[in-house]
Amino acid sequence: MIKRILLIAAVAAFAGATFTTPAQAAHCPKDVKKIKAALSMIKDAKMMTMAKDAANEGLALHKAKKHGEAIKVLHAAMEKNGIKH
Repeated sequence: MIKRILLIAAVAAFAGATFTTPAQAAHCPKDVKKIKAALSMIKDAKMMTMAKDAANEGLALHKAKKHGEAIKVLHAAMEKNGIKH
């Protein structure tokens, strides 16, 4: 019984890791596009610079295959600027 539970947990963890990484990979460029599209609506120069920098950093992290970190950076920038994700 314990072996069966551990086996199911291991399979679930492997499947989760396998299928969430590609989903995150596709999510990064979408967030970058949303940030860049919203730049014209940002009035504060400091916030605009921060949003541009976050978009560039998120794209660089995406290209480096660090999708979890990219999403954190992009979502933080989107929240600060009131952009829906």
